[in-house]
Amino acid sequence: MKKIKLFIATALLMIVASCGSGDCPQKCCVVSDNGSKELSFESSDKDLELTFYWAKKMALSYAHDGGDPVGCWYEAALPNRQAFCMRDAAHQSIGAEILGLSKHNYNMMYKFAANISEAKDWCTYWEIDKNDNPCRADYESDDDFWYNLNANFDVMYACWRLYEWTGDKRYLNDEAFNNFYSLSAKNYVDSWQLNPEQMLTRTREVNRKPDAKRFGGSRGVPSYVETFGGLYSSSDLVATIYGGYDAYSKILAEAGDKEKSAQMAARAEDYRKHLDEKWWNSEINTYHTFWTKDGTFADGEGLTHVIWFGAVKEPARIKGTVEKMLARKEWNIENISYFPLLWYRYNYSDEAYKILKDIVLAKRCEYPEVSYGMIEGIVSGTMGIQPSASQKRVTTLPQITGDNYLQVNNLPMLGGTVSVRHNDNKTSAFVNNTPAEITWEAAFVGDYENILVNGTSVKAQKRTDAMGATVSFVEVKLGKGEQACCCVK
Repeated sequence: MKKIKLFIATALLMIVASCGSGDCPQKCCVVSDNGSKELSFESSDKDLELTFYWAKKMALSYAHDGGDPVGCWYEAALPNRQAFCMRDAAHQSIGAEILGLSKHNYNMMYKFAANISEAKDWCTYWEIDKNDNPCRADYESDDDFWYNLNANFDVMYACWRLYEWTGDKRYLNDEAFNNFYSLSAKNYVDSWQLNPEQMLTRTREVNRKPDAKRFGGSRGVPSYVETFGGLYSSSDLVATIYGGYDAYSKILAEAGDKEKSAQMAARAEDYRKHLDEKWWNSEINTYHTFWTKDGTFADGEGLTHVIWFGAVKEPARIKGTVEKMLARKEWNIENISYFPLLWYRYNYSDEAYKILKDIVLAKRCEYPEVSYGMIEGIVSGTMGIQPSASQKRVTTLPQITGDNYLQVNNLPMLGGTVSVRHNDNKTSAFVNNTPAEITWEAAFVGDYENILVNGTSVKAQKRTDAMGATVSFVEVKLGKGEQACCCVK
């Protein structure tokens, strides 16, 4: 089948791709946006469709388009606080990109980067309100404020992911961002005693100010878990620092500084090794979560970020950690908002799908992280859509539950949009409406010798995923306005 060229100026866009009679288990896809430029989603799975539109409406209700002193922003904190905090914004950022909130993301991340200061021991503002001030719920003065020490590295990790999604080089080159990355990687780590060899010797007295009456004990919480007393360090902090250094290494490489990139990659590896060598608990087949003031390890709910940042590389250890998490009966809604994307990443698709299907019934489902997390869980989880500006590539990998199709139209990325449809987990169609040629990596779970590309059999390439499972794929070059269809038998 010949490629059908699409022209953005055309009022009605309709692409019909056919692999040829008998060549595939089902016909290739029809991708249509009926002339609309708006993000849309449709599926034969009406539960998933309901979740997408519930999440889209909820998430956009939290978005504010520049009428406040802080500029464009979306709520990323407790509902009605009228503010955005570092952890929530970092987690919500890709869901926000999917929903077209790119200018909001850039403004919010810029605010965090620009407010790093020596007076705050190289912290920035944990939470910023709509009036462009540090949120009073978490801040009294530069000596007296709440701060989770993971935060700088979480923002670094989010900024790399945002660059990969958008191709916006300001995340690489802007002076405020470069200053934030550099100060976080050196001054912040030294000031808070966060070098690998200090992680099990540091105390909570680090940078505590004697006159801090309101947040004295929380100026530098060494974890994202805020309910565990006597905490001096945590595996989720180690993993987040790994994620930050790994992201910074990639930012530097993309910006052309190969030497410093290698240095940051080595630093990231130091933290990964520290996590594996010091925190692994073979008795329970997962990682300890806390290091306490008594000089002992303890265990709790902090495993989510250990795997969120990709700090665990061995499939057996990932499996042990995920299954330990699945065995836990109670999770707060903040953690649950991460789970769909994580469970798809590690091949627990049934567990991911159950959350997506049932989330509208969950307590506190109005928490902003939830709706943004479900949007990302469907688009990057169930549909497996992941752009990479650094590689000029978009990967798709369907993990659909049941005999269903999923289709997303006008998905913002890389300075334009794409449209994608999957029929079951066997057939994918892709439309490139970004400004430049990209490589579509059409991937399918399983070991296939050949993949049909527009009806022509092409030898499949192979790779293994994070759990060691085989993924088969082909690379298809698509110029602006071009489309293709791929399928496996």
